[in-house]
Amino acid sequence: MEKEKPEAAAEREIEGNEKNGEETPGSESNQQAESIDTQKSCEMELEESKDRLLRLQAEFLNYKRRVEKEKTDLYAFGCEELARDLLPIIDNLERALNTLKEQDDSVFKGIAMIKNQLFQVLNKHEITEIEALGQPFDMHLHHAVMTEPCENKEQENTVAEVMQKGYMLKKRVLRPSMVKVFQS
Repeated sequence: MEKEKPEAAAEREIEGNEKNGEETPGSESNQQAESIDTQKSCEMELEESKDRLLRLQAEFLNYKRRVEKEKTDLYAFGCEELARDLLPIIDNLERALNTLKEQDDSVFKGIAMIKNQLFQVLNKHEITEIEALGQPFDMHLHHAVMTEPCENKEQENTVAEVMQKGYMLKKRVLRPSMVKVFQS
């Protein structure tokens, strides 16, 4: 029989120990290092998953708020187009009343009743006239088409005359008032 070299005998002993469940001093540190690496990678994946979940949750809450706002706006301002279409009719009723103002007949009374009834319905839906005459000029509420010289500083930038009434739906302008403004 040949004598075995010492290195080959040591390798066989290590293999035998590993098969029997015995660990060698070098292999234990390798397993710990692999275990630590695995744990770190799992922790990183967990953090990434948490981050994705938080972002997804935030996106969903933003979507939910946006849809809720759109729903309330649709409910609140759903009649906006109809109201805009009614404004010329209101203007014509007022012109008719101004034409018949001096007469005390049933036509004048009938048109006045229709106008009052229409304004009651508009007020019910929070459609209101923009107060303009004598008010400070506000470019969001008024559309200046003319200017008029003013006699004193107090009148400057105030509405001198309303040429066409403006209306609001809740706090949204349907049509700005067409006005003449005092200027110095």
